[in-house]
Amino acid sequence: MLGAVKRRRSPREVVRQARRDVQRQHLLDAAERVFAARGYDATRMQHVAGEAGLAIATVYGIVGSKQALYAEVHRARGRELLERAMAATVGAGSAFAALLEGVKGYAEYLLAHPDYLRLHLQESQPWALHPRFTSADQGRLWREGLELTVTVFQAAIAEGSVIDESPALLGRLMIAAHQVFLGEWVAQGMKERPEVVVARMQQHVERAFATRRRNR
Repeated sequence: MLGAVKRRRSPREVVRQARRDVQRQHLLDAAERVFAARGYDATRMQHVAGEAGLAIATVYGIVGSKQALYAEVHRARGRELLERAMAATVGAGSAFAALLEGVKGYAEYLLAHPDYLRLHLQESQPWALHPRFTSADQGRLWREGLELTVTVFQAAIAEGSVIDESPALLGRLMIAAHQVFLGEWVAQGMKERPEVVVARMQQHVERAFATRRRNR
């Protein structure tokens, strides 16, 4: 026997699962807003339930604790953020172009999701120096993002478009600059147009890391 045939779900089960998925996403969206407004420590599950318009028992039925809920928000958004940055580098004509496009994809995502950006900034940690995140998922995604950045810097150094320095150091310096640019945008009331912020961040990469040999 080749193995048990997987049972097909009934239409009713499919509809029920679809409703659960929608309800879960609704809860995550509400939690993101509440965590951004109140901070992790001041947030209570009752606050999230009220924002989502759900009974507290329903909230606990979907996710078992505040820590798990916070981790789930970061898992979903953080994965999207990393995938956006990676996708932006595909098809770039050079390693340096990939670096600039990666910055653009990363920044555009955070600027389009200001509540998620505020979650990062509220933790008041240096993004570039092994932050002590609340959830393990944050740490795992941070490491993946740093590895991606270092890989692109390595390629850019090899092609002669970036100064010859430790790729890991350059990656951390760029990440630190991201925190400053994006933190300043939030502190100033998010008034500056996102495309202007992105352009400034890319210009900083050019000034800080590019060699004179790079073809402009």
